[in-house]
Amino acid sequence: MFKTCRSPAVVVAAILLVPMWLAACGESSEEKATAQVCSSTKEIRAQLAKLSSLSISSKAPEEIKDAAAVMQKEAAKIKESTANLPAASKAPVESAQKELQAELAALAKTVASTAKSSGSIEAVLKQSEPAAKTAVAGLAASYKQAYESLKCS
Repeated sequence: MFKTCRSPAVVVAAILLVPMWLAACGESSEEKATAQVCSSTKEIRAQLAKLSSLSISSKAPEEIKDAAAVMQKEAAKIKESTANLPAASKAPVESAQKELQAELAALAKTVASTAKSSGSIEAVLKQSEPAAKTAVAGLAASYKQAYESLKCS
């Protein structure tokens, strides 16, 4: 019914190679989380750069809305991944996430309330452009600092 293996070298090789093969296959949950956070951070930085170079026009409100939606989506991915990050990286990432959420909410609230009172979003954006660009630059700098510990390439 069962044949015996005539070559013990094959058995020994299989016993030694299978664990090494299994160990090499796949990333750890920390590596996957770090990769996801790095990818999302890169996208958020790209959106922040886009916002900081945005010129105020009739298309600006839509571009701002689109950039904010992308950042919210990427922030959600980061939040999901945070639990699996290395312990040393969790606090800076969580801090940067809270700051991003607060800054986005404050900016949206300011623009919305000012637009209601003046009736023109474009006029509001032109009026608040210097402050908004300063806020975006500060957010980009804090993001860069917070994510340096992850050594994203």
